[in-house]
Amino acid sequence: MSNPVNVEIDSRHRIAGLDGLRALSIVLVILLHTMQHRSLTHHVPYMVYVLCNGGMGVLIFFVISGYLITTLLLRERDKPGGISLKRFYIRRAFRILPPLYAYVLAMVALGIAGRLAGVDARDIWTALTLTRNYAHHVDLWAFEHFWSLCIEEQFYLLWPGVVVFCLARWPGAQGRIAASRVAIAVIVVEPFVRVFAFHFWPNYHNMGMFHMLADGLMFGATGALLQGHTRFEAIYRRATRWPFLLPLILFFVLGALGVRFENYWNLPIGLTLDGFVILMWLLWLARNPKTTLGRIMNNPVVTWIGRLSYSLYIWQTFFLHYNNIRVFGGETWMNTFPGAWVCIFAIAAFSYYFIEQPALRLRRLL
Repeated sequence: MSNPVNVEIDSRHRIAGLDGLRALSIVLVILLHTMQHRSLTHHVPYMVYVLCNGGMGVLIFFVISGYLITTLLLRERDKPGGISLKRFYIRRAFRILPPLYAYVLAMVALGIAGRLAGVDARDIWTALTLTRNYAHHVDLWAFEHFWSLCIEEQFYLLWPGVVVFCLARWPGAQGRIAASRVAIAVIVVEPFVRVFAFHFWPNYHNMGMFHMLADGLMFGATGALLQGHTRFEAIYRRATRWPFLLPLILFFVLGALGVRFENYWNLPIGLTLDGFVILMWLLWLARNPKTTLGRIMNNPVVTWIGRLSYSLYIWQTFFLHYNNIRVFGGETWMNTFPGAWVCIFAIAAFSYYFIEQPALRLRRLL
């Protein structure tokens, strides 16, 4: 297994292109929820939903997470002492929990003040523990977007142990190959799991559940594990021969099919093809930051939005959901476009600079 992979890493130790993809992902999610709000009173054309494909945005997030977390684990393996799951989970906790818990606390405060109806102990508990996607009879709209955060957290709980086991059991490159086989097995099995659950497991066929979307994360993990492998690089070269086609295929072919046919397309094959194309595009962006598209995705404004993406995702539903009328006392500038966007970016910036960053500095000190 050779490893001549030219993945660009900037002065902040960030992989080129990832923040740009995060920015694209969160903008797609915000656009979708904005269009859904508008659809209550206006007709929204089919092509608008193709362009505002929030589901694709979340899948891009998943592929990024699978790639990044696996890459970080592989880097830690090469350091003195190897991989420490304890350190890994401490780092993840400082990264994920402070802004999320700040949002939950804000919703609880609004509930106590009588502005947010339906806040109960079950909603709070499943939000704090990131188990909401498997909980039944929780319907508080302010936490409904937590499903994707739950999937990522469940990935963090399961996947690092698999990587550690494979790297410990098989030395050198064989450990990476063994872990990649687990990831590929999940990718292969996942369409059958989706179809089976949809037809025979009605209580567990929600597309917000981990077992329905695990392959997106596994595509990213596979890319991190196999980059540099001869066969994988051959696939990469063929898939990226005309790199400008990748986003066009992703959004205007695969994305359009998903929007048009929904589960009939997505469950058996659509999400699998989406994950593969996203991975190829991610790797190409990471290796080609000096191209025109690479410079766009690494533009300072774009990467700033990407760095805000976690807090943006946490807060966007609160300002865009149609049920927020009671909180804001009707349709106001704060919960309608473009004022809602201003509020989302403002509070996300506050969260990033005054919650996320201090938490990360504390993490480094510890």
